[in-house]
Amino acid sequence: MSQGRNTNPVSSQSSRLFNELQGEATTVAKEAGSAFLSLAWLWPIRGLVFAIIHPQVILSVQGALVKSLGSSAILFAVLAFFTYLPQAALLSVVTGFLGPVLAILLLGAESIFLLTFLAKPLLLEPALQHVFDSTLISRGQLQLVKDGKTKFASVTDRTGALFRPLQALSRNGVATYLLTLPLNIIPVLGTISFVCINGHRAGPGWHARYFQLKGFDSHRRLEFVKTHQAEYTAFGVGALVLSFVPIIGLLFTFTNTVGAALWAADIEAKSNIIGGPSVGNETAKTK
Repeated sequence: MSQGRNTNPVSSQSSRLFNELQGEATTVAKEAGSAFLSLAWLWPIRGLVFAIIHPQVILSVQGALVKSLGSSAILFAVLAFFTYLPQAALLSVVTGFLGPVLAILLLGAESIFLLTFLAKPLLLEPALQHVFDSTLISRGQLQLVKDGKTKFASVTDRTGALFRPLQALSRNGVATYLLTLPLNIIPVLGTISFVCINGHRAGPGWHARYFQLKGFDSHRRLEFVKTHQAEYTAFGVGALVLSFVPIIGLLFTFTNTVGAALWAADIEAKSNIIGGPSVGNETAKTK
């Protein structure tokens, strides 16, 4: 009894997080082959290409984009001024001549981490939602967007805790991100592990708007993610790698959103070819 009362909640929480992290690392290792072969990591690249060919999709939120890039440049400059040399020196001791290069990549990871909290609530979420919807419409999914905004608005509002594009940096995601950040000290393998673990966690968040438009409740959403977990891991890894590019990494958050919407449109198109009502409509009818 007394031992139960004296249990340190912080220690218990830390132990739980480490166990979760170990479990995620094991899962990522097991599904690495399937994730790579799924080719879902190409969707962020396709999103970038689509945005270049159809710049109006991104330029429709140019105000938020300019503010985000400005904030990114300022924050990166501040971090570089105060932390680059110490980090480069530390990494040079461990990795040798790769230290200065890895320090730049680490600065990119740190800046995107901080910008999530500074820019996300005011700039990113509304703009990314608009980009996602615009991309879907451009790919012939106007009805999905219209139905999602009318039929399922109240349903998604009730479910709460929806996946979001930058969900990896939610409360538990922050802990995972910070715990895995030192992995970058290990040359190559450590950085790969860092990207894979955080990409695995972040992947489903890029379809937050898709789940919302489909009217998925939390159970149906988790079921769908479980069925496509390898693909979401691959997408999350591809998206995370692009977002770490110094200064312009935040720009890729927008093109990654385009890629996620293109993937969602592809899922919808394939479900229509196969025939029958879409899985979202089936879910709605059972309510």
